[in-house]
Amino acid sequence: MRWYSAILFIVTLAAGLIELAGGLKGEAVLQLFPSDVFGGLVMLTISAVFLRGLTHREHYAFYEFGSIMLLTFSVLYILVMLANRLDAVIVGEEWNPMDDLRIEMILLPLAIPGTLRLIKERRKLPP
Repeated sequence: MRWYSAILFIVTLAAGLIELAGGLKGEAVLQLFPSDVFGGLVMLTISAVFLRGLTHREHYAFYEFGSIMLLTFSVLYILVMLANRLDAVIVGEEWNPMDDLRIEMILLPLAIPGTLRLIKERRKLPP
């Protein structure tokens, strides 16, 4: 699983840096990477958790916690997208889902293996 943590580290680091650069620049670098300083900082924090897992002896805990953080952040942006859709319906405006699509939503499937591993490990614990 160290190799998967390394992949997640690289992907979240790149996404965080691109979002942060766009936020500091004032305009989005790419459509999937909006100009969001705080979103970029959160992605950099998630990448730091995966990096710590690469250097630590018990790397599974960091891999699982980073996956939970990525999953939570992804679900949060999906809920924001659904709220924007509901707002557009209530107001009667046009809504384009591509305007609300973010890289965090696309990274959601990458967080599922670590989350499933955490759930499996938790079931082994005594009550």
